[in-house]
Amino acid sequence: MRDLAEGEQIMSNRKTSLNTLSRREFLRLTSIGAGTVALAACAPVATPSGAGDGETMEATTIIYLSQGGNEAAVNRYQPLIDAFHEENSDVRIEMQLEPGGAIDVQTKLLTLIAAGEAPDAYWAHSYTNAGQSKRDIQLDVSDFVAADDEINPEDFLPAAWADFHVDGKQVGFPRETTSTVIIYNKELLDAAGITTVEGWTWDDFVAAAAAVTQGEGADKIYGMADFNLNRNTWCRMWQNGGDVLSPDRSEYTMNQAENVAVVEEIAAWHNELGVHIPGVEKGGFTTADLFTTGRIGMYPQFSVFSGIQSAEFEWDVAHLPVDADQEQTTRVASAGHSIYSGTKHQDASWRWLKMLGSEMAYRHWVDGGLSLPSLKKVATDPELFGDGGPASVDVIIDAFDYGRPEPVAGDWIGVHREIQPALDAIYGIEQADAQSTLDAIADRVNELIAALPSV
Repeated sequence: MRDLAEGEQIMSNRKTSLNTLSRREFLRLTSIGAGTVALAACAPVATPSGAGDGETMEATTIIYLSQGGNEAAVNRYQPLIDAFHEENSDVRIEMQLEPGGAIDVQTKLLTLIAAGEAPDAYWAHSYTNAGQSKRDIQLDVSDFVAADDEINPEDFLPAAWADFHVDGKQVGFPRETTSTVIIYNKELLDAAGITTVEGWTWDDFVAAAAAVTQGEGADKIYGMADFNLNRNTWCRMWQNGGDVLSPDRSEYTMNQAENVAVVEEIAAWHNELGVHIPGVEKGGFTTADLFTTGRIGMYPQFSVFSGIQSAEFEWDVAHLPVDADQEQTTRVASAGHSIYSGTKHQDASWRWLKMLGSEMAYRHWVDGGLSLPSLKKVATDPELFGDGGPASVDVIIDAFDYGRPEPVAGDWIGVHREIQPALDAIYGIEQADAQSTLDAIADRVNELIAALPSV
């Protein structure tokens, strides 16, 4: 899992608003040091207002640790750095690149902190925010936000902003985000006589999946897929009043009755009903691959659609089903930026974070291929998806009004890795007993949610 490389796949049709680096310039910069782009660190800067004629001042250097290790990763920030330098003559940004996902960047961050070489600001992810918050690694920027008229939490998609609000602290800004919705093959549903997906209950959804399911062997068409993934199982659990952890996130609760009932329900979709494609039937292909070839009718998908652009049939998105006595909800997850709590340059780091929360920054990222931006004004731009998005694109945005972050605690990526094999055993050919299988991982999950990040 590459965490929220999820949100880096949609290409915009708009022209880039900020110039990107030439390949020659990229190679020059990245050749300075392994994994580091040195950007005029500690260089003399133009004389600021109030300084004597002919004087120069040494700039404050802000070290920014970013995710990625290729030319695209540099282009994602270099134009913003250049723009920042034009507006802030007393600050210079030095960017360090760390390839990989959230856990890789966190490991690098903790290594630098331990070595006394911590960055001032860094790329962050909702999966690691909770553990870092307990160690006070992130600077709480709540006071900065409250004092700055140009930053308004209401300008951001609500659930994405909540991804960076942890333990009562605002620990940064979200960059891109995802909501989980149902993607469906309209032609398959039409052929089965299903003309609407609005207001579906879960019984409606399962009935539609049964109507779509047909055939045998390698050509069999399944009504649904991907509810075997832990994050999608959780969405159904949340609607049923359950959760992975207790409300205070101190205890594993997925083995409680209301959650076991959901897992057993999804297991029945796989086995007794046969409307959900089993993992062994996928033959190494991704769900998106199978969807584009017409073998899957519906599946829950976060709001990134590059994997299905090759589909030669009409497709669209819908809200997750919800029963009348339950509350609509879905999963969101976000990547973004934080300031290290130990920085000696809080004001300068805040100015950089503020640049990263500007409309200019979000439009630049969209033009470079990242989606879905967390700033409402950019996320709701009709041109965001160009010709490659779903007709019901408003569903994706509306989902952030009721969506919720995962109950992140401790080593959350480790929690994902512990729970998924248990679900695979329950949903797969083994058809393991749900209660005993979920009970068996309780102690290990409790250890993981109590864990604090360390090198």
